[in-house]
Amino acid sequence: MKNIKLYHYSNQDFRGYIKPSFFGVNNYSGNSKRISGINRSYFYLEPDKKECYFNGARFLYIGAVNKKRLYNLNEDKLKIVKRLRNTQDIYTAVKRKGYTGLIGSNGLSCVVLFYPVKIIKRLTLTD
Repeated sequence: MKNIKLYHYSNQDFRGYIKPSFFGVNNYSGNSKRISGINRSYFYLEPDKKECYFNGARFLYIGAVNKKRLYNLNEDKLKIVKRLRNTQDIYTAVKRKGYTGLIGSNGLSCVVLFYPVKIIKRLTLTD
């Protein structure tokens, strides 16, 4: 089993797990939640490479997931991305195929999870 580390930035003080049901609690993800039916959590694969929206985040959470349980959007072996261009439809198709989430790039290496991930470390960030 090949686990990869995941990095999640937030101002929320989570305990135990990062849960997709928390999706939409901040302004950045709130709009996306309103137009989407799939709860999800976003993670980065490199701790120091994140979108500017998270520059002031109070916490960095570290988790891990089995890489084989993630659908690789860049490889797209099942032609999900090629067949479905809408992000919502891609998330739905990947989840229906039994994947825990997906891995890809939006300019940064990232992971989207549809299920909770256990927090293995929580860091308080300072300016």
